[in-house]
Amino acid sequence: MGHGARGWWVAWMCWGLSAGAALAAGLTLHVSTQGRDTWSGLSAAPNAAKTDGPLASLAGARDALRRLRGSGQVPAGAVTVEFQRGRYEQAAPCVFTAEDSGTAAAPVLYRAAPGAEVRISGGVRLWQMKPLGDTNILERLPAEARGKVLTVDLVNQGLFDYGVEPTGSKAQPASALQLTYNDALMTLARYPNEGFVTVADLPQGPKGPTFTYADERISRWAGESDPHGQGYWAHDWAACAIAFDKLDPATRTITQRRPGSGYGFRKGGRWYGYNLLCELDAPGEYYVDRLRGRLYFWPPDAPAQGVAEVSVAVDLLRLNNVTNVTLRGLVLENGRGCAVRIDGGADVALVGCTVRNMGGSAAEIRNGVRHRVAGCELSHLGNGGVGVWAGDPATLTPSGHVIDNNHIFDYARFCLTYGAAVQVGGCGNRVSHNLIHDGPHVAVLFGGRENVMEYNEVHSVCLTSGEMGAFYTGRDWTLVGNVINGNYVHDIYNPCSQRNRAIMLDDGAAGIRMTSNLIVRVAEGISLSAVDNVIENNVFVDCQPAVSGWQTWTTPESFVPPKGVHAQMPEQLAAVPVDASPWKERYPHLALLRDAIRDKTLRSPATRTRVERNVVWGCPQEWMIHAKAYPRTPDAWQIGDNNLAGVDPLFVDPAKGDYRMKPESPAFKTGFKPLPIGQMGLYASPERAVWPVKHAVRIISANLTYVKP
Repeated sequence: MGHGARGWWVAWMCWGLSAGAALAAGLTLHVSTQGRDTWSGLSAAPNAAKTDGPLASLAGARDALRRLRGSGQVPAGAVTVEFQRGRYEQAAPCVFTAEDSGTAAAPVLYRAAPGAEVRISGGVRLWQMKPLGDTNILERLPAEARGKVLTVDLVNQGLFDYGVEPTGSKAQPASALQLTYNDALMTLARYPNEGFVTVADLPQGPKGPTFTYADERISRWAGESDPHGQGYWAHDWAACAIAFDKLDPATRTITQRRPGSGYGFRKGGRWYGYNLLCELDAPGEYYVDRLRGRLYFWPPDAPAQGVAEVSVAVDLLRLNNVTNVTLRGLVLENGRGCAVRIDGGADVALVGCTVRNMGGSAAEIRNGVRHRVAGCELSHLGNGGVGVWAGDPATLTPSGHVIDNNHIFDYARFCLTYGAAVQVGGCGNRVSHNLIHDGPHVAVLFGGRENVMEYNEVHSVCLTSGEMGAFYTGRDWTLVGNVINGNYVHDIYNPCSQRNRAIMLDDGAAGIRMTSNLIVRVAEGISLSAVDNVIENNVFVDCQPAVSGWQTWTTPESFVPPKGVHAQMPEQLAAVPVDASPWKERYPHLALLRDAIRDKTLRSPATRTRVERNVVWGCPQEWMIHAKAYPRTPDAWQIGDNNLAGVDPLFVDPAKGDYRMKPESPAFKTGFKPLPIGQMGLYASPERAVWPVKHAVRIISANLTYVKP
């Protein structure tokens, strides 16, 4: 036994013999950048002999706790692992299993020391960045970049795995190496630097592998080793990253590498190119030469003023079948994949943490019960924010998971469509009081049953996409029990010809209650079909229009594919035991819908979509459009005469964003109930990572238009 190990053992025995009285109060382990994982972790600083002191890493603290438990030395009470200020690098995920669990009486808490910034990083800091002197490389750079670009030899820093630029609609399983500078994500060299170019023509048709370009500058890419493109190739609701197999300057033709764009291409499709050394033309851009192991970078500041870091780890934490563990006040950053993955278990919480600069998502929860993500700052993410797939929708068994009071922004940087700030599936999950903004596409993507989405504030999303909603679901009549209540959704516009909405129930989605929401300056308020939804007690202001209704589906042939609905929708309904408990008690109308399809009869009035007690102001006179059949087909819709449209509702101060109604508002005579405005969005809490929270709203009123087809 060496001197250091003997010192640890002596300290451990002394602690075990002399601190018995203190043990009843629980156990605290300390982690420090000055520590060692061979030490006990029982003190916050090294002893004078440097033979014992704090631990050095998250994995070291996990292992120390395992050793203590194995020797029966963990006292009764809670266990706290406290990190001192500093940055803790880890090149691989730290994995927790059931043996790392706490209990309800003795939970385990991993936290930052009071006032300390604790950063768990999946990245490595770069050193010896030098001015670029290779004339062959300099000649490939744009003229404006010469003399500005630095280079670093990644091999000399022990870095050999640079990842592969992912293709498809997701950054899965992980992104490639990313560069941050002074904690800000830099941009892989691209053209154009902002916005898109367009597809000029399709020599082999929409489903062919080639397309042409008009911009002659793109011909310069012919010498690039691995050029890629990202964009809305065929539809404004389906973005995809593709690799270029061939670029022919003579014909201005690009051929994609298969598999590529799943929907093919269209003339006018919007896209940009990236992973292009020859387009390293602006501060903040970089390029990785994977063959030579070199990185080229144009720093936005003088090199002496900044710290550059590249992502190495994929995921940072994985918790499998863990119970009663909380991570609090930590900064999790600079991984290529997901920061925290939770699978199974119970009562795991991510509280007051900051997750940033990840190539994938911030957190993903699968299975388990009663997990929480609360009070966190989640930003600069390649994929989505938080994904939850838990609870059993077949038996209506809830998970009890909660996503609450989080600030989620600048997400889906690589997944321009369906990389949601929050994605929910399963049963019995709650998404509440979150602030979501600055995303290219959907904010809350949901499915499953009996999920509640309430008191969130969402704005400035769908920034580059179309035919989408801030809240979105589709193609299922059995989405029963899902509630969208008391949310403030505002300032969402049309960046392209296809419209965006506050709530979009696509392709006949049904079973959703939308109540007491405040929807302001959204290109279209709610889009839905006539089957089994509720729009009640909402306020629409400056929407074009407030409600877009479509798909009556009243006649028997409406239910029969291929002329009718999507084939899976009757199949999904048939799979539900509508005549058995708890279905027949909670959702008796599903049996009525089933009977109409089976017996080829008109739908029962109980399966209508109901629109009642809403307030509509500043919208077109025809505030509900596209439901062309409902005046003539009363068995399709139920549009109440208690909706207040075109009458001043007497807001307190709409110019300043105060949409409370004065006591004498005519809305109250219709049975309208005051909105829970004071509950919408983030709230002050000891669990919040940052307070107060600042966020800018993008107001682009010129795009708030509706054009009749």
